[in-house]
Amino acid sequence: MQPLIHPSDSLSIELQNPEVDVTDDQSHQLIFYTDGRKLQKSKDNNHQQVAAHWDGSRLVSDEKSPLGGKMSRTFELSQDGRSLYETLHIDNGRSDTPLVIRYVYDVPGSNVQTGREDSDPNRPVLKKNPQESSSSPQ
Repeated sequence: MQPLIHPSDSLSIELQNPEVDVTDDQSHQLIFYTDGRKLQKSKDNNHQQVAAHWDGSRLVSDEKSPLGGKMSRTFELSQDGRSLYETLHIDNGRSDTPLVIRYVYDVPGSNVQTGREDSDPNRPVLKKNPQESSSSPQ
């Protein structure tokens, strides 16, 4: 549960149809496959494969939560394109009310320094917006 409660300060996202690679600032990588392929179970917590699908412009995964229940993770851009929302819906199995956690990452503009020489607009590095992260049962 620690990675879910304490998110990364930044994410790097690479779109490669039919996969979306999400790497955090500690080199943990989630690879979301959207083509329905059979995924291999990884013993390495730093490199995980996850089944996902597109719901319009939102990337949605169906995963097993660290608590053993169901969990879905959604990535979507804000309407103005300046923020990326990562929303976790975690079914804890003990109640009918899921735990909902939303993290907000700022998308750097073309004039924003990312601190990376290899900065590429097709592989944005997103910075967590600490003022908009929230956790609430719904």
